[in-house]
Amino acid sequence: MESTLTIKFRGAEAELLDRLVRSGLFATKSEAVRSALVKYGADLGLLRAKDLRAALETVQRRRVTEAQPRKDVKKTEDAD
Repeated sequence: MESTLTIKFRGAEAELLDRLVRSGLFATKSEAVRSALVKYGADLGLLRAKDLRAALETVQRRRVTEAQPRKDVKKTEDAD
């Protein structure tokens, strides 16, 4: 199944989305939105951990050191 949609973000949501991408945590805004949707579905219990693990096994992962997310967030904070 595939779904395509266009979403306009304004204000705090638009700024947060830009920061997520600028920080390097996500390669694209679409990737950040997809990740947030999966997290929300899991938090609501609509997506089982077993299903999530199976889906993630098919996704190409990027290597991130333990310190990298902290550096990425710091870089974003410094850019503001």
